[in-house]
Amino acid sequence: MRRAEILCAAALLLLAAVALREALRLSIGWGDIGPRGGFFPFWLAVILAGSSLYTLVQGVRRRDAGEAFLRREAVRPVLTVLVPIAGAILLIEGVGFYLASFVYLLGYMRGTGRHAWATTLLISLLFPAAIFFIFERWFLVPLPKGLLEAYHPF
Repeated sequence: MRRAEILCAAALLLLAAVALREALRLSIGWGDIGPRGGFFPFWLAVILAGSSLYTLVQGVRRRDAGEAFLRREAVRPVLTVLVPIAGAILLIEGVGFYLASFVYLLGYMRGTGRHAWATTLLISLLFPAAIFFIFERWFLVPLPKGLLEAYHPF
C-alpha cells in the first residue's frame, strides 16, 4: 500500500506540474471581462500539487508496509467501475459526450445500481440535458459531439 501511495502521489504531482505550466502559459491574471484562461486551472493544479505533496510525504514517512493495495476480492468491484467508465470515455469520440453519458448512466445505473427503470431513464436523460445547458448555453463551452455534430439541431 505504501509503494502504491508514493507512486500515485508522485504521478499526480507530475500532472499538477504540467497543469501549472500550461496554466501559466495561458495567463492566470484577471482580464477585462473576468479571469483569463489559466486562472481556474492554475488554482486547481495548486490544490492538486498540495494534496499530492502531502500524500507523498505521508507515504515516505510511514515505515510499515501495511496491507496490499488491492486484495483479490476487491478486483471485481474495481473492474465493475473501471470498465464501464473506460468504455464511456472511448464512446465520447464516436458519438459525443451527451449520448455517451446517456448510455453510460443507463447501463451503470440499471446494471450495477439495479435502480428502477423510471429513475434510470429520468436521470440518464436529465443529466446530459443539464450539462448541455450549463456548458453549451451558459458558459458557451462546447463539449465533444463526435460524429453526431453534423446533426446538432441547436
